[in-house]
Amino acid sequence: MEMLIPVVQNLIFGILLGSIYALAAIGLSLAFGVINLINFAHGDLVMLSMYATYFVSLSLFIDPIYTPVITVPLFFILGILIYLGTLHKIVKAPPLSQIAVTVGLMVLLRNFALAAWHAEPKQIPQTIVSGSFRIGPFLVPVDRFTGAIISILVFVVLFIFLNRTKIGIAMRALADNLDSAALMGVNVRNLNMLTFGLGIGITALAGAIIMTFQPVTPLSGLLYGLLTWAIVAMAGLGGVSGILISGVIFGIADSLTMAFWDPRAREITIYLIFILLLWLRPKGLFGKR
Repeated sequence: MEMLIPVVQNLIFGILLGSIYALAAIGLSLAFGVINLINFAHGDLVMLSMYATYFVSLSLFIDPIYTPVITVPLFFILGILIYLGTLHKIVKAPPLSQIAVTVGLMVLLRNFALAAWHAEPKQIPQTIVSGSFRIGPFLVPVDRFTGAIISILVFVVLFIFLNRTKIGIAMRALADNLDSAALMGVNVRNLNMLTFGLGIGITALAGAIIMTFQPVTPLSGLLYGLLTWAIVAMAGLGGVSGILISGVIFGIADSLTMAFWDPRAREITIYLIFILLLWLRPKGLFGKR
């Protein structure tokens, strides 16, 4: 039994971490599932939200866990501006055009971060969710536990929103069949804009949670870009619950890799799972289409 304690301990870490990763991926899932937009800049928007959390926290002397009150509305507006300024012109374009434009946006954001804040890591020195508590022989970090609870609550609210509100049902209809939704009177342009803004706003919430336990550099977007795409690919447009389960799977893989192999190999693990998934289940584990 003592030999199992480290394994179970890291499973707990992985489940908590994966719930937060899933929150970071939901914006990408909304863009890809509803708008049919391939956004390779999503990871760098996560990175930008982490920097926003850092500077809002230090500038206003507030804990990073409270910064979403400011950063979520700001990133919601940023998402709308990005969509209106660039992305709405490529929604119906071929995938290669979408990839080219969003990769360009990715490079722009990454180089902006490098020029503005250089390569040294930025980390919040202190947060009210620091420390840990015990459940039997297991340690539970307060920051990840708090982040996981917030993530699950967001997923519950999002599930209700998509299934019980007119706008949410319209988003689902748009994801199922764009032409039919337009014929039924759905304003496709405004709904796409709202969906992208909502996804980027949720990304700011994820960035704030991640900043409570991880530093940020301009290259953080590389990791989160790969990770969020892998989660969305595994979910396979299978809805909100699919994203959450996929995030937990990658969180467990990440935690076990760092504990029992090498922390520097976490990207290798993500790539291997991603490639294996595409080989065995091209539509994802929960794919509906």
